[in-house]
Amino acid sequence: MTIISTVFVPEGIAMAADSRLTYQLERNGRIETFPITDNAQKLVLLRGESVGISFCGEAIIEGKTISDYLRIFDIEKVDIDDSVEAIAYKLHEYLGANLGIAAFFIAGFDNDEPYVYEVGVDVIRKNINDDNTLYNGCAWHGEQDAINRLILSEPITPFAFDLMPLKDAVDMAEFLIKLTIDFNRFADVLPTCGGEIDLLVITKDYTKFIKHKLLL
Repeated sequence: MTIISTVFVPEGIAMAADSRLTYQLERNGRIETFPITDNAQKLVLLRGESVGISFCGEAIIEGKTISDYLRIFDIEKVDIDDSVEAIAYKLHEYLGANLGIAAFFIAGFDNDEPYVYEVGVDVIRKNINDDNTLYNGCAWHGEQDAINRLILSEPITPFAFDLMPLKDAVDMAEFLIKLTIDFNRFADVLPTCGGEIDLLVITKDYTKFIKHKLLL
């Protein structure tokens, strides 16, 4: 399983993801799940490294890892002048029969306006209100239990996203991933989230990994 988070505030967007990959195997009539690596890439860049995309769900699509699947999607389908919205809908179309086996957060800026989309069975913009005004907040997907308990349990915990500096948004995106990893560690459950935390910051002026696993 996976945990991914995205925090969007006035100064920019922070995206984070864990690195654990799990595998399910049928053995003696039972489905067993176990971790196989803590080095999976679940947060990558598109559109000339200006748009971030994170994902959770199945690890393989059409015989390729999702990170490689997205690399091919970026090469074949994404144009440098595509908007974030266009990329979200292109991915939705590109997934075709694979819709629903994974969920994606896509985030970036166009003309100094932030865009955050969730792509699953549908395409949903996450950072806009019903009256089309920008919404500051956070979104998460994957192994959601720990974060749901923190943020959604009654009484609802208030967060000052409209006043939150970008540095705090970065820290919160990382905290939500670490919370889930530690929850998995101490709870009587299979630790399906873990490994290093990759952390990406997107602003009007730059897109930069703050933390990223090194291959060497």
